[in-house]
Amino acid sequence: MLVRAGVVAVVLSSVCAFAQFSPNPHNNARSAQEVHLYVNVHTATGEPAANAHVELRAQDLGLASVSAYTNGNGVAELTGVPGGMYNVVVSYKLSQAQDRENLGFGEHTLSFTLPADTTGANVGNANSVSVADYKVPDKARKEYRKAEDSFGKGNQDEVLSHLNKALEIYPQYADALTLRAIVRMDRKESDGALADLASAIQADPSCSLAYFAMGSVYNSMNKFVDAEAALQRGLTLNPKSWQGYFELGKAFVGKGDYQAGIEQLQKAEEFSAGKYPPIHLVKAHAMLAVKQYPGAMKELQAFITEAPNDSRSASAKETLDKVNAYVAQGTIAQK
Repeated sequence: MLVRAGVVAVVLSSVCAFAQFSPNPHNNARSAQEVHLYVNVHTATGEPAANAHVELRAQDLGLASVSAYTNGNGVAELTGVPGGMYNVVVSYKLSQAQDRENLGFGEHTLSFTLPADTTGANVGNANSVSVADYKVPDKARKEYRKAEDSFGKGNQDEVLSHLNKALEIYPQYADALTLRAIVRMDRKESDGALADLASAIQADPSCSLAYFAMGSVYNSMNKFVDAEAALQRGLTLNPKSWQGYFELGKAFVGKGDYQAGIEQLQKAEEFSAGKYPPIHLVKAHAMLAVKQYPGAMKELQAFITEAPNDSRSASAKETLDKVNAYVAQGTIAQK
């Protein structure tokens, strides 16, 4: 899957919106025994990212995880949070950024600037606009922006409603077709997703995200050769997309070409700045297949550390324990 807040590793909780405000670091009316966090989010071009989803994911399972949306100034406020270690995850449209922070009591301010190659759902990179995109009517764009906002809030029914309206106005809207395909992927509607993506590519052959999404769908169907072809094409259009390398790594692993998969996953980790934990999980799988046990153990531990609340963490811990035991037995036998 892309990172939808994510191609497809996208991903998306109960929240509340806050009015515009200016943080006041000297507000003594608040409790000194709680964390008061302000998170500033900007796009790659420096503009405030309104309606970005900010979540504090507790590293300690005994702590609470909380979330909020940014206001019109691109600022989210999270209050009443216990002190502790958190993953701060920012999701905006189809991109995601995160960092780990040890938050003590009192007020803190964090800033996130979203990477240029994942800020938008357009083509190639965030600074390019295709010829096809210029043809999209304003009314269709407005519906698409509403769909993006609903997507960030995890409301798929609203997303589809707005996308369908956008496509009624302009059926060749590549971004709308691609986003609808991503929602259909989430709903396991592979055939419908592929149809939308084929239409998106026909409407705009430079839409790299459509190729990455197509590769993700093919990976989910175990059609790894088809996935590889789509992903390679997407990477020629956007060679800095970590989502593209992540899905390509999965395709190689699916084909049994584990070393090639590891190389692509390494690129994905580099371009994502190491901020998408599932990369570690796929790398570990590939390394175990070629008996690179120390590397696999390192990747499993990295995933467990970075994503302790992920539903796959327990299984990863079990696998890590088994590999540790296996390696230890081999070491004893050699002695």
